[in-house]
Amino acid sequence: MPITYPRKIWIVRHAEREDNINRNWRKLDGADGLTSDNSMLSVRGRQQAKECKNRFENAQISHTFASPFDRTIETASTIIEDKGMKVKADGGLCEALYLCDKPPGFWETDKLAEKFPLVDLDYIPVFSKYTLPREGCGDDACVPRVGKTLRAIFEKYEGNLLLVGHGASIGACHEVLMGDFKYVGQATVSEFEETAPGKYRHNYSSDSSHLSDKKNLRPW
Repeated sequence: MPITYPRKIWIVRHAEREDNINRNWRKLDGADGLTSDNSMLSVRGRQQAKECKNRFENAQISHTFASPFDRTIETASTIIEDKGMKVKADGGLCEALYLCDKPPGFWETDKLAEKFPLVDLDYIPVFSKYTLPREGCGDDACVPRVGKTLRAIFEKYEGNLLLVGHGASIGACHEVLMGDFKYVGQATVSEFEETAPGKYRHNYSSDSSHLSDKKNLRPW
């Protein structure tokens, strides 16, 4: 199906994660003495995800993409659970790699789908755990990877798109689409319009109007 313009690009940062409020979580979840970065959502985070779902209740979303971490897949799955669609998990949207574990087993699509039934088993990601590039330190080191991911997704998939990522990868989305690396709060929404192939209009960033509790959204 040909892509028609303009179209909306919504970018959502995952909701609050359990290890934001429970400092012992990484130690408890880690295997063989190693810590884990794959936190699920906190109780507050699950409420935030439901409020994101309410925000997008009447939105016409054609495709949803998310980083292959529990907190991002859970956020995305909650938002679209009543829309009859799947979540496409893509490593291109994951956090800056210096902040993450080396790509672990939970990145495998079939393992993700065991935990989150709305994961699309047929989706071929732009970046899998086997094809991630080498990246330096610094949140902006992920900009080239995120840029390649966005270009590939935008060229292939029609309609309005929803992307769920992390602090650094969403900052990189802003760098790619508007030339300004920008941090956003958890469970907030940023909106762009693709007005023509490769041409983008920035409507707003880090909007939290749908959230009942706007305290400490960690916009960094």
